[in-house]
Amino acid sequence: MKTVVIIGASGVVGSRVLAHLLDREEVGRVVALGRRLLDVQHAKLVSKVVDLQNATEMAGEIPDDVAVAICCIGTTRKQAGSKEAFRAIDRDAVVAFGRAGLQKGAQRFLVVSSIGANPRSKNFYLKTKGQAEEALAQLGYPQLTIVRPSFLDDRGARPEFRLGERIALPLARAIFFVVGKKRRYAPIAADVVGKALVRLAFDDATEPVRIVESDQLHAIGG
Repeated sequence: MKTVVIIGASGVVGSRVLAHLLDREEVGRVVALGRRLLDVQHAKLVSKVVDLQNATEMAGEIPDDVAVAICCIGTTRKQAGSKEAFRAIDRDAVVAFGRAGLQKGAQRFLVVSSIGANPRSKNFYLKTKGQAEEALAQLGYPQLTIVRPSFLDDRGARPEFRLGERIALPLARAIFFVVGKKRRYAPIAADVVGKALVRLAFDDATEPVRIVESDQLHAIGG
């Protein structure tokens, strides 16, 4: 039975990852680290409050038998309030968690990034995501999996209202229904990403760094 540690388990994708992890027979325990306790109750689940900027504090809450670390944390610039606050979550907290997991012996690390992530992008969001990917790759995990979903179709599950998404999603669904769901930029359901991520966490991949693009996620988690 394997122990998995996760951050971001209260989010749209993270909550789906958590649900699929708890359903896996080979998962004996899931430790969820976050800024607040989860509302979810399950015999396999342990929820702990930590400072997500502090790798040492996170490592102190990660069991010594951890096998897999999964990072689903993410925000928007609007939610964060500033570029600096956004970077602190989507880059610094991600990398701190990566360091903590590696320190406690995790052999695999999986992270939800974004389609188009590039540390040299002129787009601040994509640049920050790319910087996080680059920093994680330098940590030296035996196996790092980076998933890059396209536009997330949350089916109304987000607690906050995003006007742009509410307008764009119906149009995008209609377009990609016609041209095919396997296209790279097609909207992707949060549950599909969650299911794919958990399947990737327990496959037989051996390459040090693996990038899984959105069209592949459709196939793996669909």
